[in-house]
Amino acid sequence: MKRSSIYSLGKDGKFNFLDGTFAIGPIFTGGLHFYEPGEVSHDGEERHVHEDHYEIFIGLQGKGRLEIEGQGYQFGIGDIFLVEPGESHHVVADSEEPIVLLWIGARRQT
Repeated sequence: MKRSSIYSLGKDGKFNFLDGTFAIGPIFTGGLHFYEPGEVSHDGEERHVHEDHYEIFIGLQGKGRLEIEGQGYQFGIGDIFLVEPGESHHVVADSEEPIVLLWIGARRQT
């Protein structure tokens, strides 16, 4: 797991987390996900994991917790998390407000 923030802009006003900070392979999927207050992603799954790709989460609205390998990390607007292949993970939205996340799936570099 790696963590950063969109507020970590360089002096030139740019932050290219896909080339350097996270150094991942080609992007192959992604989208927006809206979680209702208190919603848990992958609810009912004992362990949600991707063995073959990275998953990046970027907080766009609201707040919640990202649980990676059983450890909880507070998550809010501007936060960026990289879940590495093999790491179990799920999102838990705040009990009082929804959370909106951008997620990106990227293959391992070969």
